[in-house]
Amino acid sequence: MSKTIKELADELGVSKQTIQYHYQHLLANNRQKDSRGFNVVNHTAEREIRSKVAKNLPPKNRQRTDKEVANNQQKTDKEKTSIHADLKMQIEDLKRQRDRLFASKEKEIASKDRQIEKLSQLLDQSQQLQLLTQKKNEQLEHKLEIETTKKPFSKNENKGRKWWPFSKKKEEK
Repeated sequence: MSKTIKELADELGVSKQTIQYHYQHLLANNRQKDSRGFNVVNHTAEREIRSKVAKNLPPKNRQRTDKEVANNQQKTDKEKTSIHADLKMQIEDLKRQRDRLFASKEKEIASKDRQIEKLSQLLDQSQQLQLLTQKKNEQLEHKLEIETTKKPFSKNENKGRKWWPFSKKKEEK
Protein backbone atom coordinates (compact mmCIF):
# COMPACT_ATOMS: atom_id res chain seq x y z
CA MET A 1 0.00 0.00 0.00
CA SER A 2 1.27 3.49 -0.86
CA LYS A 3 2.01 6.13 1.73
CA THR A 4 2.13 9.89 1.58
CA ILE A 5 5.37 11.74 2.17
CA LYS A 6 4.04 13.02 5.50
CA GLU A 7 3.14 9.51 6.72
CA LEU A 8 6.61 8.20 5.81
CA ALA A 9 8.29 11.20 7.49
CA ASP A 10 6.30 10.56 10.67
CA GLU A 11 7.26 6.89 10.66
CA LEU A 12 10.96 7.63 10.20
CA GLY A 13 10.96 10.52 12.63
CA VAL A 14 12.33 13.02 10.11
CA SER A 15 10.97 16.13 8.47
CA LYS A 16 8.75 16.14 5.43
CA GLN A 17 11.41 18.10 3.55
CA THR A 18 13.96 15.30 4.07
CA ILE A 19 11.62 12.73 2.53
CA GLN A 20 10.70 15.17 -0.25
CA TYR A 21 14.40 15.66 -1.06
CA HIS A 22 15.04 11.93 -1.39
CA TYR A 23 11.76 11.47 -3.26
CA GLN A 24 12.82 14.01 -5.90
CA HIS A 25 16.05 12.05 -6.51
CA LEU A 26 14.25 8.78 -7.23
CA LEU A 27 13.81 7.46 -10.74
CA ALA A 28 10.74 8.81 -12.49
CA ASN A 29 9.03 5.41 -12.59
CA ASN A 30 9.21 5.18 -8.75
CA ARG A 31 7.47 8.54 -8.29
CA GLN A 32 3.66 8.51 -8.30
CA LYS A 33 0.74 10.86 -7.59
CA ASP A 34 -2.64 9.93 -6.17
CA SER A 35 -6.04 11.04 -7.47
CA ARG A 36 -5.79 14.33 -5.52
CA GLY A 37 -2.39 15.16 -6.98
CA PHE A 38 -0.33 14.39 -3.86
CA ASN A 39 3.02 12.61 -4.13
CA VAL A 40 2.71 8.98 -3.03
CA VAL A 41 5.55 6.63 -2.06
CA ASN A 42 5.20 3.00 -3.21
CA HIS A 43 6.98 0.03 -1.56
CA THR A 44 10.05 0.17 -3.81
CA ALA A 45 10.52 3.92 -3.33
CA GLU A 46 9.92 3.54 0.42
CA ARG A 47 12.74 0.99 0.72
CA GLU A 48 15.15 3.25 -1.18
CA ILE A 49 14.23 6.32 0.89
CA ARG A 50 14.48 4.35 4.15
CA SER A 51 17.97 3.14 3.26
CA LYS A 52 19.14 6.68 2.35
CA VAL A 53 17.61 8.28 5.42
CA ALA A 54 18.95 5.57 7.76
CA LYS A 55 22.50 6.09 6.43
CA ASN A 56 22.37 9.87 6.85
CA LEU A 57 20.93 9.93 10.35
CA PRO A 58 23.10 9.84 13.46
CA PRO A 59 22.20 7.03 15.88
CA LYS A 60 19.92 9.28 17.97
CA ASN A 61 17.72 10.12 15.01
CA ARG A 62 17.41 6.65 13.53
CA GLN A 63 14.10 4.92 13.48
CA ARG A 64 12.80 4.39 16.98
CA THR A 65 12.16 0.97 18.38
CA ASP A 66 8.71 -0.06 19.53
CA LYS A 67 9.83 0.25 23.16
CA GLU A 68 10.98 3.82 22.64
CA VAL A 69 7.74 4.70 20.91
CA ALA A 70 5.75 3.10 23.76
CA ASN A 71 7.83 4.98 26.37
CA ASN A 72 7.31 8.25 24.54
CA GLN A 73 3.60 7.50 24.30
CA GLN A 74 3.44 6.88 28.06
CA LYS A 75 5.26 10.15 28.72
CA THR A 76 2.85 12.08 26.52
CA ASP A 77 -0.08 10.33 28.21
CA LYS A 78 1.25 11.37 31.64
CA GLU A 79 1.73 14.93 30.40
CA LYS A 80 -1.79 14.97 29.01
CA THR A 81 -3.12 13.65 32.31
CA SER A 82 -1.31 16.33 34.31
CA ILE A 83 -2.47 19.03 31.90
CA HIS A 84 -5.99 17.66 32.20
CA ALA A 85 -5.77 17.79 36.00
CA ASP A 86 -4.41 21.36 35.88
CA LEU A 87 -7.25 22.41 33.60
CA LYS A 88 -9.80 20.82 35.93
CA MET A 89 -8.32 22.74 38.87
CA GLN A 90 -8.44 25.99 36.89
CA ILE A 91 -12.06 25.33 35.94
CA GLU A 92 -12.99 24.67 39.58
CA ASP A 93 -11.20 27.85 40.65
CA LEU A 94 -13.03 29.85 38.00
CA LYS A 95 -16.34 28.37 39.13
CA ARG A 96 -15.61 29.38 42.75
CA GLN A 97 -14.72 32.90 41.63
CA ARG A 98 -17.91 33.09 39.57
CA ASP A 99 -20.00 31.92 42.53
CA ARG A 100 -18.39 34.48 44.86
CA LEU A 101 -19.01 37.20 42.29
CA PHE A 102 -22.65 36.19 41.91
CA ALA A 103 -23.10 36.12 45.68
CA SER A 104 -21.65 39.62 46.06
CA LYS A 105 -23.81 40.90 43.23
CA GLU A 106 -26.90 39.37 44.84
CA LYS A 107 -26.03 41.12 48.12
CA GLU A 108 -25.62 44.42 46.27
CA ILE A 109 -28.95 43.96 44.54
CA ALA A 110 -30.67 43.16 47.85
CA SER A 111 -29.12 46.27 49.39
CA LYS A 112 -30.31 48.39 46.46
CA ASP A 113 -33.81 46.90 46.82
CA ARG A 114 -33.88 47.91 50.50
CA GLN A 115 -32.71 51.41 49.61
CA ILE A 116 -35.40 51.72 46.96
CA GLU A 117 -38.05 50.55 49.43
CA LYS A 118 -36.91 53.11 52.04
CA LEU A 119 -36.89 55.88 49.46
CA SER A 120 -40.38 54.88 48.35
CA GLN A 121 -41.59 55.08 51.96
CA LEU A 122 -39.96 58.49 52.40
CA LEU A 123 -41.54 59.73 49.19
CA ASP A 124 -44.94 58.47 50.33
CA GLN A 125 -44.54 60.19 53.72
CA SER A 126 -43.44 63.39 52.03
CA GLN A 127 -46.48 63.34 49.78
CA GLN A 128 -48.79 62.72 52.75
CA LEU A 129 -47.25 65.64 54.67
CA GLN A 130 -47.56 67.85 51.63
CA LEU A 131 -51.23 66.91 51.27
CA LEU A 132 -51.88 67.65 54.96
CA THR A 133 -50.14 70.99 54.67
CA GLN A 134 -52.16 71.84 51.59
CA LYS A 135 -55.42 70.95 53.42
CA LYS A 136 -54.46 73.07 56.43
CA ASN A 137 -53.62 75.99 54.14
CA GLU A 138 -56.99 75.62 52.45
CA GLN A 139 -58.75 75.53 55.85
CA LEU A 140 -56.91 78.63 56.99
CA GLU A 141 -57.74 80.42 53.75
CA HIS A 142 -61.38 79.42 54.16
CA LYS A 143 -61.43 80.73 57.76
CA LEU A 144 -59.85 83.95 56.61
CA GLU A 145 -62.45 84.37 53.91
CA ILE A 146 -65.22 83.75 56.44
CA GLU A 147 -63.79 86.31 58.86
CA THR A 148 -63.34 88.90 56.15
CA THR A 149 -66.88 88.37 54.90
CA LYS A 150 -68.32 88.71 58.46
CA LYS A 151 -66.50 91.98 59.19
CA PRO A 152 -66.20 94.06 56.14
CA PHE A 153 -63.41 96.52 56.36
CA SER A 154 -64.61 100.08 56.43
CA LYS A 155 -62.59 103.23 56.38
CA ASN A 156 -65.21 105.11 58.41
CA GLU A 157 -64.45 103.17 61.60
CA ASN A 158 -61.01 104.66 61.85
CA LYS A 159 -61.89 108.18 60.77
CA GLY A 160 -61.85 109.76 64.21
CA ARG A 161 -58.68 108.08 65.36
CA LYS A 162 -55.22 109.30 64.71
CA TRP A 163 -52.42 107.03 64.11
CA TRP A 164 -50.04 108.56 66.57
CA PRO A 165 -51.07 108.81 70.17
CA PHE A 166 -49.33 112.16 70.36
CA SER A 167 -51.57 113.60 67.77
CA LYS A 168 -54.46 114.01 70.31
CA LYS A 169 -52.31 116.06 72.63
CA LYS A 170 -51.45 118.43 69.86
CA GLU A 171 -55.05 118.93 69.01
CA GLU A 172 -55.90 119.71 72.61
CA LYS A 173 -53.39 122.49 72.84
